[in-house]
Amino acid sequence: MQPVVWTSWKKLAVLVCLTVWSACALAADIAGSVSFVIGDASVIGDDGKPRNVARGDNINAGQTLQTGSTGHIHLRMVDGAFVSIRPQSRLRIEDYKYDAANPANNRIKFVLEKGVARSITGRAGEASKENYRLNTPLAAIGIRGTDFVVQAADNVTRVTVQSGAVVMAPLAADCLAGALGPCKSAASRVLTAAMRDAYLELRNRNEAPLLVPAEKALESPNLLAPPRPEEPRPVADKQSKSNPALDSRDPIREAAVDSIKTKVDAAAGNGGGNGNGGGQDVVTAPPPPAQKFWWGRWSSFIQPGQEGSSFVAALAPGRELAVGNDVFGIVRESGNILVPHSGIAKFKLGDSEAYMMEGKTLTAAQVSNPSLTIDFGAKRFDTSLTVNSNGHAPVAVQSSGQVTWQGELRADANSNGTRLQGVLSNDASQAAYVFQRDVSNGLSVVGATRWYR
Repeated sequence: MQPVVWTSWKKLAVLVCLTVWSACALAADIAGSVSFVIGDASVIGDDGKPRNVARGDNINAGQTLQTGSTGHIHLRMVDGAFVSIRPQSRLRIEDYKYDAANPANNRIKFVLEKGVARSITGRAGEASKENYRLNTPLAAIGIRGTDFVVQAADNVTRVTVQSGAVVMAPLAADCLAGALGPCKSAASRVLTAAMRDAYLELRNRNEAPLLVPAEKALESPNLLAPPRPEEPRPVADKQSKSNPALDSRDPIREAAVDSIKTKVDAAAGNGGGNGNGGGQDVVTAPPPPAQKFWWGRWSSFIQPGQEGSSFVAALAPGRELAVGNDVFGIVRESGNILVPHSGIAKFKLGDSEAYMMEGKTLTAAQVSNPSLTIDFGAKRFDTSLTVNSNGHAPVAVQSSGQVTWQGELRADANSNGTRLQGVLSNDASQAAYVFQRDVSNGLSVVGATRWYR
C-alpha cells in the first residue's frame, strides 16, 4: 500500500506545484487594477471583443482599454504608477513588468492608438527610465521621471509636461516602435515642466516636433480632454495646497525666477509710497536696457538719402557681425557669450524693422503679437510674430530651434517655411534675429528684431 500512498502524494504535490505556478504566472502578467471608472469604458479581451470594465478589475499586460464619449478609466499600476485614459481614447498596455530587486528587468510599454492619456511615473519607471516608452501612431515618447499628458491621432501627436521632462521623436529608422526608452535621433526634442502649458506637436514623421508656447496652446491635450476631479493633482498644485502663495508657481521655474521675472520699482518715496503721505503706491516698469544689437541694410537695399540705415553705419568699433540675411546684417558687442545652463526666459520686443519684399522692392511693414521664449535648460527657443502691411494680408512668422553653446539661435528645418538666424548678447540678457518667409509669387516678408528681458 505504501507505493500507492507515495504515488498519490506525488500526484498531489505535482497538482499543487502546477496550481501555484499558474497563479504566479497570472500574477506576473498583472499590470495594475482599475481604481476609477465612469461612463462608456471597456477592456478588449483575447478574443478581440470588448467587455465592460469595473473598479477593482485587474488589468494584464497585452490588454487594450478604450473609452467612449463619456468614459474615463484610471489605473493604479503594480509599481504605484498612475494612468488616466480620457474620453474617446484607446490605450494598449503592451508590456508592464516590475522587478523591485532587479530594476534592469523593469519593462513599461504603452501604445496610445488614439485619444488622450496621462501617465505619472511609478517606481519601475523612476528606476529604469531607459525601459519606459509610450508610442503613438507617429511618435515615441520617453521619460526623465515624469507626469505628462499625450494626445494621439493618425495625423498628429501632442504632449504637455506637468512634472519632470519627456523626450519626443518621430518614429523612423533611427527611432523604432519596437524599442524602449527615449530615442536619440536628430529629430528628438525635449520638453520640461519649466514650459508648463506649452506642448510639443508632431504632424509628420519626416520632421521634428515643434514647440507650441503656452500663449498659443489652443489645442493642448488638457484642453481637448480635460481631467476628471478624481485625477491626482500635478505636483505644483499639491505644493500650493500648503502655501496658497505658490498657486501659480512651478518648482523648476522658481529655480531661475531671478533671471526671468519682470521687475518693477517704486517710483517715489523711501518706503515705496507715492510721496503724498498715503494712498496707492506708484510703480513703473523700468525702461528698456541699453541696446546691445544694431543692424543695417546691405547697400543693394539702400536708396539715396538712406545712408544712415546702411550696415556700414551699424558696424562701429567694438562691434562684430553676428547674423544676416538677404536684406539685413546684425552686429553685436564683441566678446564671448555666456549661455545660462538652466531657467526659462520670456523676452520682450525692443525694436524691429520689417518689409514686404518683391524682388528688390521693399514696402514698409509693422510687427505685432511678438513672442520669444528661451528654455536655457533644454537649449531650445520658440518665437512668433505677425507682419502687417497695407494692401496685404497679415503674415504669421513662427520658428523653433536650438540654442547652441556659442549663443546662436538655429531654427529647425521645419519651422513653417521661416528662415531665421539669431544670437544672444554676451550676458544673454538680450537677443536679436533676422527672419524671412516666402508668401507667394515672389513675395516674401523680411525683418530684423531685437529683444530684451
